[in-house]
Amino acid sequence: MKASALAALLTLAALGAAAAEEALPPPGERFRDCADCPEMVVLPPGTFILGKQGGRRAEAPATPAAIDAPFAIARTETTFDQYQACVDDGGCAEIPWDRDWGRADRPAIYVTFDEAQAYADWLAARTGRAYRLPSEREWEYAALGGAPAPSTGAGIANCDGCLSAAPGRTLPVGSLPPNGFGLHDMLGNVMEWTRDCWRPSHAAEAAQDCRARVRKGGSWYFDRTVSTPSYRASGRLTHEAYDVGFRVVATTE
Repeated sequence: MKASALAALLTLAALGAAAAEEALPPPGERFRDCADCPEMVVLPPGTFILGKQGGRRAEAPATPAAIDAPFAIARTETTFDQYQACVDDGGCAEIPWDRDWGRADRPAIYVTFDEAQAYADWLAARTGRAYRLPSEREWEYAALGGAPAPSTGAGIANCDGCLSAAPGRTLPVGSLPPNGFGLHDMLGNVMEWTRDCWRPSHAAEAAQDCRARVRKGGSWYFDRTVSTPSYRASGRLTHEAYDVGFRVVATTE
């Protein structure tokens, strides 16, 4: 990042520091902190079951979990247009390749963990609000959409075999119906980074490896068994792919 751009971001952060402590709007409401910022949806606190029994070892054991305070999560995956604003402002290094599928409102792909984190840091500095990548727990709670049990993406997600005519690539965000929280593409389209270090399971004794982070949600490339709220995969910090993107959360932290 250029020195001038960094100085500008630091100034914005200082000016907006008080905003980071402001309460979020009430659960269910949407907001956008700037014209090219992502639209955010405020989710209520709640309890749910993290993971599931049976199937993949990485998803077990099913564990009672709670979200203790409201938080906001982006209504869609981060788009190329939103990412371009970060590049133009000096907060992100360069726009990633789109595989000639088109940019605009398609989800940004080929984004590493550090690049996704840089985008969240830029948003925080620009707006003064506490933006970051979601935790695995926040992401899975959001993906459930207020439902009591996990579902697959069959018929409602862009994944291999989920739609009657699979496009074999990403779709523009919001092309398919939202979940119960009003969030689009939590399942399928692109797999999404979380901030959590990788653990091979939800077992309390499972050691974490911070050289890798948890990715969630399946993608256009994988079938419906991967497009579930509980699915999780390991991704090295430098991993980038044509089916990996991200979305951000905002809190009062």
